[in-house]
Amino acid sequence: MNLLSATNTWILMRHQWLITKMRSILTGENAPPLSDLYQFDALTSHDLNLPENLNASFTNIKQRLESSWDDTVKAHHPLSGLSIFDQLNLFQLQAHLFMQESKELNQELWREFTMRDPLTGALTRLTLKSNLLLEFNRNQRHQQACTIALVDQDKFKEINDEWGHNVGDKVLMNTALMIQNNLRFGDKLFRYGGDEWLILMPNTNQKEAKLMLERIQKLSESFQHTTNSQIKFHSSFHYGLAECSPYDNIDDWIAAADNNLYVAKKLINMPLFNAADSSAQAVAD
Repeated sequence: MNLLSATNTWILMRHQWLITKMRSILTGENAPPLSDLYQFDALTSHDLNLPENLNASFTNIKQRLESSWDDTVKAHHPLSGLSIFDQLNLFQLQAHLFMQESKELNQELWREFTMRDPLTGALTRLTLKSNLLLEFNRNQRHQQACTIALVDQDKFKEINDEWGHNVGDKVLMNTALMIQNNLRFGDKLFRYGGDEWLILMPNTNQKEAKLMLERIQKLSESFQHTTNSQIKFHSSFHYGLAECSPYDNIDDWIAAADNNLYVAKKLINMPLFNAADSSAQAVAD
């Protein structure tokens, strides 16, 4: 079961239960058992094999849905002294609130699911242009600094050739998680290409962005990736920065970051890839 079918089923079954419950209030019949619904409550992000970023969204939305559901189930009090119709009206009101909230939360999860790369959890290029344009226009109106970084995984092709695409995928996942965990609130990480990322940093000048990227780069340099045969190796990244203010459009802005990335990789004389274990075969430049 994938993420969207699981949440859709969770919500649909509860909507059906609410309809049956309202009928039972009116007729005096026994309410349907809640136990039939909870087979889906044990579902975790691990069961769905979600990347870390989408895992956080799933967990947050699931908790909010379950909290709203608990409030709805407790809304009916048959011994309250209210008439049957007053009980029904109160329960209908709470049921309507739950249905509306569950619809909005499911749409929020859908947006997260469709806008994020399924491998790494980074945002896809689907919303990249609109996000860049928003910050570019904000800079034009209010002179608020905004910087982007184009990030390129070091020797990614060689990693795939040496140890296979499964190892390459793990490298991308590790790098995305490392970057995302060290960004600030409001910063956004996009998967720009196969082994390239774009980081959008609002309210950040190029000097500030450089300090942040240097720190993340050092973390990446020290991180040990592992092959299926338990060989340890390092694979960091290089980056190019560009602040938006000198440019007339977002294409020129991205091109500037891309050019600075190219220059950064050419100026580095040290190997872009080095093995962390003596048993690993080093990949030559």
